[in-house]
Amino acid sequence: MTTTVLAPVRDAREGRDQLEIMTALVSSPSFDPVFRSEIVEIPPDHPVYRWVCLVTDCERPRTGRGDLCGAHETAWRQLRAERSRADFLRTADPVGHGEELRERPCRLCSGRPARQLTLELCHHHQFSWYHHRDRYGAAADFDTWLATQLPRPG
Repeated sequence: MTTTVLAPVRDAREGRDQLEIMTALVSSPSFDPVFRSEIVEIPPDHPVYRWVCLVTDCERPRTGRGDLCGAHETAWRQLRAERSRADFLRTADPVGHGEELRERPCRLCSGRPARQLTLELCHHHQFSWYHHRDRYGAAADFDTWLATQLPRPG
């Protein structure tokens, strides 16, 4: 015996009502204006989504879960036995944009950004190379592998 259950038919009005509610919420004064535009750009010093290094005037983004860029994180690890964190933040010199911040395309897929800048490969090709290298070990040749790869759409 087969039982057939009919899915409820959505009323067009229900969709319009949901859209009106979303519009009202986004237009409310408590909604962060940063998220109202079609293209969302989070400023470096946003009070909640701050992404820039804590050192004053440093132009580099934070790394990992920390609040310092890679250069300042390394310097802080070397100096933390000698100084307080507040003193380090107050006296550290800012660092400008580094080479790693310029987005480069994958050497195979012109429409995809390189995830790993040393190899200049996108996410897909980086892991494809790692898999190939793990499979063939010392016999894995990067240039030979590269010649067999096809570009992926961006």
